[in-house]
Amino acid sequence: MGRSSPVAAMFALAALAALAAAQAPGSPLPARASAPRPAPAAARRQPPLPPSAEVVVARGLDAPAFADLGLGDGGIAAVDGRTHFTPADDVCTPGGVRVVCRTAGVKLVFPSGRELLVAPDGFLHLRDGAVGGPFRGGVELWLADGTTVRVTLAQSSAVRLREVTVGDATRRLHAWHRGEPCVAAASPSGWAGPRLCCAGDGGDVYRAIALGPLLVLDRVLVAVDRDEHAPRERLVVLAEPLVDSLRTMQRQHREPDAAVRGAMAAIAVLAAHAADILPAGAALPRVESDRLRWQLGAGFEVEYAIDGPLAPRLELYAPTATQPMVEWTLHADGAAFLANPREDRATKRWHGNGTRLPPTAAALQARGELHERALATAVIGRLRR
Repeated sequence: MGRSSPVAAMFALAALAALAAAQAPGSPLPARASAPRPAPAAARRQPPLPPSAEVVVARGLDAPAFADLGLGDGGIAAVDGRTHFTPADDVCTPGGVRVVCRTAGVKLVFPSGRELLVAPDGFLHLRDGAVGGPFRGGVELWLADGTTVRVTLAQSSAVRLREVTVGDATRRLHAWHRGEPCVAAASPSGWAGPRLCCAGDGGDVYRAIALGPLLVLDRVLVAVDRDEHAPRERLVVLAEPLVDSLRTMQRQHREPDAAVRGAMAAIAVLAAHAADILPAGAALPRVESDRLRWQLGAGFEVEYAIDGPLAPRLELYAPTATQPMVEWTLHADGAAFLANPREDRATKRWHGNGTRLPPTAAALQARGELHERALATAVIGRLRR
């Protein structure tokens, strides 16, 4: 039987802290974002999180819940019905965004009044003259109602606008096909180009790149009058895969060793009270100026680590702990690693070989051919002071 180490005591402290947080309704938690889902104009009047918020926590496994990003409602109206063609052969999304296709480009008209143009040369334009890009091969625009607008461009063709499809995983419409207008259903297909998120009133546009359970948002376009209201970058911690890995870890580590059993008891408590520690929609305050470390609920902290094995990682620290109790690797096939709780194996950093995370934001994971990991890492680096 292995002997318990100071790390085992840390696990016990973590369990007690989580229980205390769950039993104290008035315990302080990071500030939460506003509306739980996009809604009509009344919700648009609710302010998003301040631009100074560097990191937020979001629900979702395939993609983050848009409302948890703290970037407004994306300029949409109430979500109703499904994507459909209008009498003018434009496409209207469930959130009321109208997609108009012409040889001069693709225009998105949002219920908020914002208009966004994807030009044939790959640049994005707003009416006030703001310009983003270029994205020469086209873009996929992710809207707050769950719809995506895929625009395929061909710079070598006489008509550069080649394909436009609008919809979601269950239903897509072809608004433009082979350089001409089209009114038809579209077959399911993948997308190999950049993915952008339309936030704010629809005109705050961010490139979205996932590093495992960490989503990196990098602003590529914003209206002149919104420059001070839209953050240049924002990190999004996807809570669901992290919590799922904690539950799986308990089934994976069933050794009779007392130290391991104690660690698993603490992990069970953390998983049970994850909503207190990783509250959806919360903005995480920075706790150290020289490290990328932020406060969670119940006194826990999370750090983005760039050194050590399998970096980069997210590290979870219990209150007052000097060593992380769980670490998650930030890759598409990421895993959770339990800090070694056994004193007789003090040279080992982790216990076991790691617990695989479930497939997470698969469509947003960094792609090597687009050099997106380097892009996302550079965005995170801007947060260093």
